[in-house]
Amino acid sequence: MHGLGVRFSLFLVAASVLVVIVTAEFFYRTTFENEISEANSDIKELYETVSATASIAAFLEDEDLAKEAINGLVKSNKILAASIKSETLYYQVNVTNAINRNTEPRVFVVRHPFIPEDTLAEVNVYPDFNYIIKQAGEISVDNSFSLYVSSLVVGFVALIITYYVTIAPMLRVGRSLNKIKPGTSQRINVPRYHKRSEIGTLVKDTNKLLGKVEEQFTQERQLREEIEFLEKRFRMLFENAKSSIVLMTEHGFIELRNKAFNELVEKIGLGVKQDYGELLEELFEQPTVVKNTLNEAFKRNEFATGEFKLNTSANVDTMWVQLIANPLLTENGERFYQLTLIDISSRKQELQKLALQADFDALTGIYNRNGGEKLIAKLMNKGHNFALALIDLNGFKAVNDIFGHDAGDEVLVFVSQQLKDTIRKNDVAIRWGGDEFVLLLQADDEASVTKAITKVNEAVKQPFYFENDNNPTFVSMSVGVAFFPSMTSDMSTLIKLADVAMYKAKQNKVSAPEDYLFFAEPGE
Repeated sequence: MHGLGVRFSLFLVAASVLVVIVTAEFFYRTTFENEISEANSDIKELYETVSATASIAAFLEDEDLAKEAINGLVKSNKILAASIKSETLYYQVNVTNAINRNTEPRVFVVRHPFIPEDTLAEVNVYPDFNYIIKQAGEISVDNSFSLYVSSLVVGFVALIITYYVTIAPMLRVGRSLNKIKPGTSQRINVPRYHKRSEIGTLVKDTNKLLGKVEEQFTQERQLREEIEFLEKRFRMLFENAKSSIVLMTEHGFIELRNKAFNELVEKIGLGVKQDYGELLEELFEQPTVVKNTLNEAFKRNEFATGEFKLNTSANVDTMWVQLIANPLLTENGERFYQLTLIDISSRKQELQKLALQADFDALTGIYNRNGGEKLIAKLMNKGHNFALALIDLNGFKAVNDIFGHDAGDEVLVFVSQQLKDTIRKNDVAIRWGGDEFVLLLQADDEASVTKAITKVNEAVKQPFYFENDNNPTFVSMSVGVAFFPSMTSDMSTLIKLADVAMYKAKQNKVSAPEDYLFFAEPGE
């Protein structure tokens, strides 16, 4: 029982049985889940097949077409019942039976055939889970049985081949190696058919081992010289590195530091000394945050990294560093920390500039849509009441078409300036995109909004003169307003309500231009 061949064979058999059982069980479950998933996909595809018919039936209120769609669904063995329901149309097949079985339906929304945003009806499809589960189980059992048989055959064949190809030659090599005396000319014969295999390579390497003893000593001396050479190069690299590097004890005493670190502490006004507190805490503006970040990583036996602000003196520009801390443990159990500080002040400044650019419109200087959505989300999270006024300019397209896009940009700058000059201190103007603007007004009633928008409208509709043109240009507004949270607490819904109201105002721009302001209805 202690022989390599016996133990390897037992291990291989046990491993094969375990792999077969685990693989078969996994394959069974995977196949079962895949069959269930495919059944659900089939139901969805069946609905998509009849969705066009259901849409036309709901649109035309045609019961015959509705029956055709529903009957087409229940023809599948995977569907137990189905129904279609709208305000004027209802047809079902076997729904009572499905409800008695406590079967939960899959609900599909029937869209308007010509206006996809509108919902006309819904189709409830009740899957026949008994049939689906039974079919999935049968397929999974068949596949698992096939896997059992094929795996056992493959394992048995692999055992035989492994024994004759690998185990038997290795046993012979082991017996020969046991008989060899070091320092003699005895060598191991390479097993037949293994001159180019790993076993043959092992035998050849073993035969060369005694002849390489002297060579090993020579290589060891050369390696020692190389280590000394590399140590000198490492010290040169350490001393001249651009990043600040420190090796310190766990109590904060600095064992090694490079030139860049000395320059850093002198720059921030601390001066060169041997101790800056635990984990260099004196260097940072928020030392507690730094220590907590590093200690959390050290508890997981990981190196720590983070970006932290340095504690600079009043006459020194703000400095940020990326701190990389690596805990080291010597053979004697002593703990050290290697700390590397990389100056990232320039990158931080660039990131701050990019953050501002991402939130403000380059043309008008007011918030862009990205920044506006952040403000809206912030107001919603804090629970502030406000009104969202969506503004669309009337006549702007004509300016672009007649005078060109540069003139259009002048109009947008003019309108933005009027918005900034006329809104209240706590209100915000946003360029939403194109010739659309949004005002976030600190108001929760129509009267306050009307007063604020009227003031804005009076400013925007003032005559505007292009350079070298004595003829005035006029633009007007169409405005839709929705309230948070009285109408909705969802951002996209709030914007949609304001957009619907603005569209109503837009329809009056010719026939009734004085009706430029509409308030959203909650149910729209």
